[in-house]
Amino acid sequence: MMELSQFSCLLNQELNSRDLKKFSFEMDTLKSIKLSIERTLPFEYIAKFMPPFLSLWDKEGIFSYSDYDPSLLQIFKEDDIDVYIFWMDWRLYMENMAPKQCAMWFSDRLLNTKSNCSILVNNWPSFWKLDEKQYSANLSKRGWIYQFNVQLELLKQDFIQLEIIDLDLLSSQIGMSSYDSRNDKVSNYPLSNQLTMQVARYISLNLLPAMLEPKLKAIVVDLDNTLYSGILGEDGIDGIQLTEEHIQFQKVLKNLKENGILLAISSKNDETDVLELFEKRRDFPLQKDDFTFLEANWNSKAENIKVMARKFNFDVSAMLFIDDNPAELMHVMSEIPTIHLLLADATGKEMVHRLVNFPRLYSLEKDELAEQRQQDILANQKRYELQAKMSDGNDYLNSLHMQIGIYENKKGHMQRVFELGQKSNQFNLALKRLTNSQVEERFKSKDYKIYTINLSDILNDSGIIGAFICQINEVTARFEEVFFSCRALGRKVEDAALYFILRKLHNEHIQFVQFDTVKGPRNKPALDWIQSVSLNNFENLVDIKNRLEEKLLDYPAEVIEKYE
Repeated sequence: MMELSQFSCLLNQELNSRDLKKFSFEMDTLKSIKLSIERTLPFEYIAKFMPPFLSLWDKEGIFSYSDYDPSLLQIFKEDDIDVYIFWMDWRLYMENMAPKQCAMWFSDRLLNTKSNCSILVNNWPSFWKLDEKQYSANLSKRGWIYQFNVQLELLKQDFIQLEIIDLDLLSSQIGMSSYDSRNDKVSNYPLSNQLTMQVARYISLNLLPAMLEPKLKAIVVDLDNTLYSGILGEDGIDGIQLTEEHIQFQKVLKNLKENGILLAISSKNDETDVLELFEKRRDFPLQKDDFTFLEANWNSKAENIKVMARKFNFDVSAMLFIDDNPAELMHVMSEIPTIHLLLADATGKEMVHRLVNFPRLYSLEKDELAEQRQQDILANQKRYELQAKMSDGNDYLNSLHMQIGIYENKKGHMQRVFELGQKSNQFNLALKRLTNSQVEERFKSKDYKIYTINLSDILNDSGIIGAFICQINEVTARFEEVFFSCRALGRKVEDAALYFILRKLHNEHIQFVQFDTVKGPRNKPALDWIQSVSLNNFENLVDIKNRLEEKLLDYPAEVIEKYE
């Protein structure tokens, strides 16, 4: 139980350095990430607070530090760097450069980083000292900072691997206590201890997981004393209370849902009572339709979650379960060790903070496919019902009237290819987890062909659900990566798409095919598939094509090359 409460303390609004020092974790279970710190400002104060936060998603930070060089002329380029952190005292440049000039100067320095590395850089707080309230922005440093922060944000258009450590936002939430004038005089480090802890958490739990790990896919929530205050079976529909804190919690959940996180309910209540609750309580920000699945019964919550994972068609390790009862959480953990857990605050006061600080929920950009993904998962339930009614597999597939579209080097699909590579776990042959910039490099290279796969049927248009990243070397096609969304599995789409691609490559005089594979914790479906397609990792193209042709005998889907 101590572990759950410790975990929660690190996510709460207020941070206490004593809690950070008391937090315990097993170092030998952590995976290292290497952080190259390019600095004109001491970063050690931040790094000191990061280990407990990083341990919450099983990581350990290995820091390498540059000299204090305002020119940034000596940037490290070691092969094993995971993330560059530019920790900059922008006050050093205010007197000598205009805001736009300073941003362009920094842009030139970014060209010297490893091209496939994620990059973090801090902006600057717009308000530090009380005496600046005597001046308008154009007469104080605030004017320079306002303009510079905007210019820094614009650099993300040219460097897709760049993200901002938003000191301006964090300091505005704390106010004047974010500045430590005494520490600034002694060590040229102006951040207070309170702000330093917030920055350490923001980098460790928001930015780094978002850049290095696949995002969580679903949140399963309890109802009583979690989504509201009270117990439905005892207090009744009108007796449960929707506090202001619970309203805010529901709104954050709704925002997560609108940006791609699926929501579900697992509650020990009668289903009829829960359905009536959502019908009558129109004051809830979350309504029944916001939840992809609702399991309200007296089964164990672990069993309910397993049922939902099968319906979602992805691994429970991509799910977060939230409950106010520690015993329920521990039981779920004992039955499903890989699931993520969050202890709900029954008062609701800390729930928004615990949720927004939870690793692998932070979004770097808008998920434009969120609604499409939810509709496809619901359509999958209808597909299962159709399949159960038909004894012959091809009859089932024929009833779907599937159309598979193949695109080649469609630059508009770059972001989707990156997302699929990060999110796909069950069907991911090589688990390379290419960065945004690495994907962009391959789209631009003449040595690569990137095939993206669209799938639609009578129930739904699933959008781009798979990709083949293929490097051409004279007469050999090396499939560096193959990944498909779990939503598309079970309909032989991967077979049909590869067969189409191999016919195309054969016409372009490719003779041999190679597949890169890596055995990971959850990609057995992908490895089983490639073993059914190719007898070894390097083989004659015609042999694989003939094998696929046999597998696809009487396959009813229409496969076409698409250009628009």
